[in-house]
Parts: sequence; C-alpha cells; structure tokens
Amino acid sequence: MKMLVIVFRESLVEQVHALLNDYEVSAFSELHNVAGKGATDPTSQFFLAPTTNRMILTAVSEQLAYRLIDAFSHFRSKEEAAKGDSVFPLHVFLLPCEQMV
Repeated sequence: MKMLVIVFRESLVEQVHALLNDYEVSAFSELHNVAGKGATDPTSQFFLAPTTNRMILTAVSEQLAYRLIDAFSHFRSKEEAAKGDSVFPLHVFLLPCEQMV
C-alpha cells in the first residue's frame, strides 16, 4: 500500500474531490484549515480564507497511487498552462504505508 498526502488550496476542493471520486477513492482523512508556508507564500490563519489549505491522507494500492499521481500531475500541468504560472497550490506526496492494526 501507499499513502498519498495531498495538500491544496481551499479553492481547489471541488476539483480534488472530483479527481478522487473519478478514481473511486472513498476512504480518506481530510484536514481543514491547514496552515503553512511554501512557494505560494504563507497560508492564511483565517477559517475558509481563499489562501487556506486542506490536506487529504489516503491509503491506496500501489497501482492506484500511481494512477492518481498521473491524474493530479495532469490537472496541475493544465492549470499552470492556463494561468501561465508554474507555481500552483497543489502538492502530492507518496509515502510507504503498512497497516499495523
């Protein structure tokens, strides 16, 4: 199994959920109002501000993990091209995952 950690701006929640739904990901944990700082500057500390982040954690099969990574990469590339900007507030991290209990 693999753990995907998906960090994105609150404004992208519908698109991220749609991608997860397209790949039939129905089990995940979602953290709201995630603060941090990166290439797109600090996130807001105010609840539901446009610059607030969310984080989704989902454990999936290795095959599905790479299919999702491809889908998120395609989505990000498309959005960057449309906006003419290479800094887009969506990041996906892949971790090994072993269920212990």
